[in-house]
Amino acid sequence: MLYFLFAILAGFFVALSDALNKKFLSSLGSPYMVIARTLGSLPFLFPLFVYLTLKHNCFFYFSSNFVFTVSILLILEIIATLLYMKGIQISPLSLSLPFLSFTPIFIILTGYILLGEKISKLGALGILLIVLGSYCINLPSIKEGWLSPIKAIKKEKGSLLLLKVAFIYSITSVLGKKGLLLTNPVWFASFYFSLLGVFATLVIKIFYKIKILDFIKRYKNAILLVGITQALMCFCHMIALSHIETAYMIALKRTSILFAVILGYLIFKESYFLIRLFSVIFMLLGILIITLFK
Repeated sequence: MLYFLFAILAGFFVALSDALNKKFLSSLGSPYMVIARTLGSLPFLFPLFVYLTLKHNCFFYFSSNFVFTVSILLILEIIATLLYMKGIQISPLSLSLPFLSFTPIFIILTGYILLGEKISKLGALGILLIVLGSYCINLPSIKEGWLSPIKAIKKEKGSLLLLKVAFIYSITSVLGKKGLLLTNPVWFASFYFSLLGVFATLVIKIFYKIKILDFIKRYKNAILLVGITQALMCFCHMIALSHIETAYMIALKRTSILFAVILGYLIFKESYFLIRLFSVIFMLLGILIITLFK
């Protein structure tokens, strides 16, 4: 039962990290938000990685299978993070983050292909509820016609970006579990997310020509605040994932969409709070059904 709590805490910390990132750094642009999200956690994760590696002589983890898995993970994670930060920068949290609820739908396919994890046909009801929730979240536009809430998803670019992120996460979640099976959760969390911080920052530096050091000096407090919440999310995520099947873990972690709607209202005064709250509840019920009726 404790590991279910870790999964929910991972959901809370990712929502809190996103809210803080949007509040303090969205005005600068999504590349800066990517740096804060990835590099910001490095001071908290890298020392632990070094300590665990030296104490337990973890160098034997670096098999060819492990290196290949991590390489694919890094490429996909950097792409997802760029899309993710752009999505929450340009759209309200309560309109963009709920579309991460589609990850378990995609995991039905990726989990089966990569790990042989199966979900029964009863999961179709869960899928229906998630789709219904995504329709209802744009319900205020229904005055323009019954198809308007669907068209609104296309118009809200942040929602579309987070849909793409949800698909990528359906792959990285499964590959991440494979990485865990080859190592152990705490070491893998400290290693992988430290590596992500370095490589994501290099990608941003190369493609966006950002003065990294100037940005860190000026916004170090905001970066560390985002970083510590992201680091806490990483540990909770990996600990839960090492004891719970991928679909169960992601289902519980997607409580982040509920926290996102609440934080969006409390911090940014986002509109249509009750409609979006009930829509997210539909999505969470869908995720729960998919998880229970595997």
